[in-house]
Amino acid sequence: MSDLSHFVNKGKLIDLHKILTTRHMNTPDILTPELINPLTYQSFKKLVDELVTDNLTTGPDQTEERIAFTKLNQQRMKRVEKQFKMDPELLASLQQPRPEWHWVVLVESWCGDGAQQLPALAAIADAVPTIELTVILRDENPAWMDTCLTNGSRAIPKLICLNADTNERLFTWGPWPLAILEQVLQLKEKNPNATKEEVHTLVHTLYAKDRSQSLQQDLLRLAQSVIPVQEKEEGLVA
Repeated sequence: MSDLSHFVNKGKLIDLHKILTTRHMNTPDILTPELINPLTYQSFKKLVDELVTDNLTTGPDQTEERIAFTKLNQQRMKRVEKQFKMDPELLASLQQPRPEWHWVVLVESWCGDGAQQLPALAAIADAVPTIELTVILRDENPAWMDTCLTNGSRAIPKLICLNADTNERLFTWGPWPLAILEQVLQLKEKNPNATKEEVHTLVHTLYAKDRSQSLQQDLLRLAQSVIPVQEKEEGLVA
C-alpha cells in the first residue's frame, strides 16, 4: 500500500474525487511514451506465478517483505477473480457506442492494492470488446508513472484510459476506490497514531467486504462523464 500521509491535510479530508478520478477532456493530453515490457493480464499472472516459484518479486528491491507480499497477492488475485461480479449499470454504460479505449494499468507484483484491483479491471475489459487492457510495471515505466502522480507520490495501481486511436488520455483512476479511501482517512482522523499494520488490516478487510463494487462505481461515474463528450466530439451522436 502507498503512504496515506499524502492524503491527510491537517487532519481533514482533502479533495479525494479530484485526486482519484480525474477527467482530461478539457485539456487534451496525448500520451506517447513507449510501453516498456507491456503485458496482458494473463501474462502478468504468469509472471507472478514464476516469481513466487523463484522466491522473487518485481522491481529492484528484492526484500523479504516484498517477496512475501508477492506470494500473498497471488492468492488475493485468485480470490478476486472468483468473487467478481460485473455491475450491470457499468457494463451498459461501457457498451454504449464510442471510440475504442486502451486501458494502461501500472502495478507491481508486491502491491497489495494492485492485487485487489487488477483482476476486476481485467474482468471489466474482458467483458467489453471495445476496451483493450495492458499491464505495465511502475518501476520499468517512469515516463508513464510520472504522468499520473497522486499528490506527488508514485502510488499504484493507476489506470490510464486512452482513446485507442489518438492516445488522448480521457481519465485516470487510482490508486484506491474512493469509498474505501474515505473510510481509511476517517480512521486516520480519529486515530492519528494508527499503525501501518492497523491501516493495512482495515483496508484489506474493506476490500473483502466491498468485492470490487466501489471500484465499479468510480468507473461508472467516470464513464458517464466522458462518454457523452467523447461521442459528441467523434460525431457518434446527433
